[in-house]
Amino acid sequence: MDARKFKTNSKVCQSLRKESFDALFMLISALVFYYVFSLLAKEDLFGPNSWDSYTLQSLAWLSGRTDLGRDYEWLELAIYNGKYYVSFPPVPSLVNLPFALLFGENVPANLIVAIYGSLSIVLAYKIMMLCGRDGKSSAFWALFLVWGSNMLWMTTEGGVWFQAQALNMLLCLAAVYFALKDRSTLSLAFCAMAVGCRPFSAIWLVFLALYFIRKHGLKSQLRSYVIPALIASSMMAYNYIRFGNVLEFGHNYLPEFTRSENGQFSFSYLLPNLKNIFCRIPVWENGALRPVHDGFCLFIADPLFVVLAVSQVRNLISRNTDFTGAGLTAAMTANLLLLCMHKTMGGWQFGARYTCDLLPFAYMYLAVKGRSGRVALWELAVGIFAFLFNLFGAFYMHLA
Repeated sequence: MDARKFKTNSKVCQSLRKESFDALFMLISALVFYYVFSLLAKEDLFGPNSWDSYTLQSLAWLSGRTDLGRDYEWLELAIYNGKYYVSFPPVPSLVNLPFALLFGENVPANLIVAIYGSLSIVLAYKIMMLCGRDGKSSAFWALFLVWGSNMLWMTTEGGVWFQAQALNMLLCLAAVYFALKDRSTLSLAFCAMAVGCRPFSAIWLVFLALYFIRKHGLKSQLRSYVIPALIASSMMAYNYIRFGNVLEFGHNYLPEFTRSENGQFSFSYLLPNLKNIFCRIPVWENGALRPVHDGFCLFIADPLFVVLAVSQVRNLISRNTDFTGAGLTAAMTANLLLLCMHKTMGGWQFGARYTCDLLPFAYMYLAVKGRSGRVALWELAVGIFAFLFNLFGAFYMHLA
């Protein structure tokens, strides 16, 4: 073997080993963080969560039924033909299934979302490394993404809503990672699974399909659609079995929406929700910030969008535009508009939690189209603010 080639291969192996070690260190450190947080927030990291509808759905499957058999008054359950159903898409229940076999109703839901958050940090780190950032910069952006957003709060509490959004982020980041590695089947499959957490992730499935078609042509990509099609077909069949509609996951049958004049989605919700997430500031009462209904400004709640906006403007001015950048921007816009047509926009919360659904692909934009090199001082300042603000919000939601 040529000496120079051997030396190059040796350096590559050393780099891969270091990256793997760093990723493992980040994973363990993140889990330690969640454990310490749970102690300070007086939460049981290893205990069940009373809002864990997904485990109830897993247990129902194990007993051979799709409905829950009875009402659980404190949960958001769909009521259809006199039966009670989990009103959320089913993929998180698949993850909970082996835990339900082991622990029954005592599945450690808080730990599960902490694992989702920790793995998301690792994947985000690997995405930036893949795009040429150094280890320190990659670690910064990964922590900024997950802990500098409302995802910090959501990965400390294992309620049904947070399991869905945290797993959605993890699956979408996996889709981004494999897209950047040009592994279309895996990328589309992970994104299809994400639809079973947050249905509007179908927007990203369309974007990724177009992304690969543009790179390789339609004919060469046909095989890549088989697994995603099987995943989608399975979820549609499950919807049909439960509600007689392949597109109905159950939310339309929540009493909250069946009693609403305009239902779950309406154009009448769009402008008020847009005003909230772009113009509303956090409420200051009795010497403390307070959560609000339907969320507040996304640039304050999830400051990665500040960095995204700066990057988009910079690219527009320098005419650094292409399909990836334009496609991601269009898809994020479509996703945001659809989210803002929802009646509640996430309900009672500290931040703008629905907008976290956009973050994996905002992150893809920054990885591919953002400024390379070391983290700028202003980016570091925004990242530190983002972490401290969301850490405060997470403690507030647990202790207030």
